[in-house]
Amino acid sequence: MCLGCRQRAGIADLVRVVVVTGASGPRIAVDTAKTMPGRGAWLHPMADCVSAAVRRHAFARALRSPGLVVDQSDLKEVLYTRSGDSTDESGPNGPEQVAEDMSTP
Repeated sequence: MCLGCRQRAGIADLVRVVVVTGASGPRIAVDTAKTMPGRGAWLHPMADCVSAAVRRHAFARALRSPGLVVDQSDLKEVLYTRSGDSTDESGPNGPEQVAEDMSTP
């Protein structure tokens, strides 16, 4: 379930985030491989969902980290564009590869 829009979606459509502790305290990290240890939270990689989750302080509750403060700029790597907002056709796995038509006339 997405933290931002609260809609159910498949794992392939969502991005996992976890809390990592550093010298400056707990911070949010994007788990691109979806294998980092600890409690994770899921959200759509869209600006609307990220801003809604930040506005509602959903990360601290979902990740059970009361001192966690998340800024939307911390989640830039989540916000790759899928909705066609940019002219670059690259997604999370790089540019789309299209095969040439190899059929005989």
